[in-house]
Amino acid sequence: MSMLISGLNSYLGRRAASNLASDEFQVFGLIRDVKLFEATGFEPVTANLLSVDLLRKEHAYMDCAVNDFEVGICFAPSTNLDDQVSLQVELTRIKNFITLLQTNKCNRVIYFARLVDQNYIRYIQQLFIEYAIDYTIVIANIALGKHSLADRYFRQLMSEKYVWYDEAMANVEFRPIAALDVLRWIRSISWKTEFINQILELGGVQKMSVKELFRLYKSLNKVNNVGVAVPHFLYNLFFQRKRKLHKEDHFEIKRMFRYEYPLDNSAWAKRVSFSFTPIEEVILYDQ
Repeated sequence: MSMLISGLNSYLGRRAASNLASDEFQVFGLIRDVKLFEATGFEPVTANLLSVDLLRKEHAYMDCAVNDFEVGICFAPSTNLDDQVSLQVELTRIKNFITLLQTNKCNRVIYFARLVDQNYIRYIQQLFIEYAIDYTIVIANIALGKHSLADRYFRQLMSEKYVWYDEAMANVEFRPIAALDVLRWIRSISWKTEFINQILELGGVQKMSVKELFRLYKSLNKVNNVGVAVPHFLYNLFFQRKRKLHKEDHFEIKRMFRYEYPLDNSAWAKRVSFSFTPIEEVILYDQ
């Protein structure tokens, strides 16, 4: 199968550029600056990268012709869609991606969305309907793996003697999923015939709270620091500034957790044979 992927600057997109290709899957990736993307990566790229800017639509976009694409995969950006400018930029990117697919005689697209952006999925779905392209929208729980924002956040917490945390955020439950499982899941489905014009949910096998996940990180890494729960307003006033994570990253991880809940795999699980990697293995080995 031949795939064209966009959204490589997102976490899942970057992992896809390095891990989605296989003997049965030929992967082409769209990125504005190939050399910069390869230089700033944390693992070797296995996709065939094409220097294409989906927003500017320069000559490289107009000349991009790769025969026999069977499916296009679009990963949501890491930026939030909660303002009109960001949303319009994302819709423009998707429009141009659809046009590029259809120019290359491909009428199948998979869009991976984040729960934090779920209020805007209807606009993306309307766009797919308008362009008469067969679509599947996949809403996924937070993905774990090396260099993921969640993984960096938990590993930073492990370095502190006392962990002051927002009690409300710590009790949020979800189904964390391995980033590499998402890519294996993509390869396990016959997208040409399955789940056309549907919205699917994708979460890991184990439901846990943010606090339980952090305890698992500590247990596997033999860390024994002290956690102290504080009310939300006190945490915002006094303790979040103590985080060593970059300010924007810390704000984003809090925002992501606030929108998380356990997703339901039942819409696809009866038709797809798939086994998840235990989160313990992800924490220990994908780092």
